[in-house]
Amino acid sequence: MDALTIFFTVGSIVTIALTAYGAIKMNRRNLLLGTFLYSLLPVLGESNQFHLTGDYGNLITAAAFLCSAIVSFPNKISYSSENQAAVKLAQKIGLSIMLLNILQGYIVLQLRTDVPDLYGYAHFALALIFIYMILKSRSADFKMN
Repeated sequence: MDALTIFFTVGSIVTIALTAYGAIKMNRRNLLLGTFLYSLLPVLGESNQFHLTGDYGNLITAAAFLCSAIVSFPNKISYSSENQAAVKLAQKIGLSIMLLNILQGYIVLQLRTDVPDLYGYAHFALALIFIYMILKSRSADFKMN
């Protein structure tokens, strides 16, 4: 295992754990911070691969996850059930992050041979966290700190 693989593995585990903690404790800041930091990992990895191979698929993936990082950047907007527009926006952002990670998990596990399977499972884990959050936000007692 080289240093880059260790960095991405540890980074994935820590950021997914932070995101899961935020989801379980209903702490929006931890949820978004973990998602933001996790989204930066594919940006770094795919940018590095683009630099090495010149494959524009890597650049497109990096751009998609850069967009994911931008929309998940932690801010101070309240997403309580009283503000329905903010709740709907948060659900759409969560849905887009969930779909992006499901698609990337599939790509890593089925189509790419240069990426360890662990990263595909990490994408699916993040998608599952967002499925949980979307379902939780639809409940009547939803209140996110």
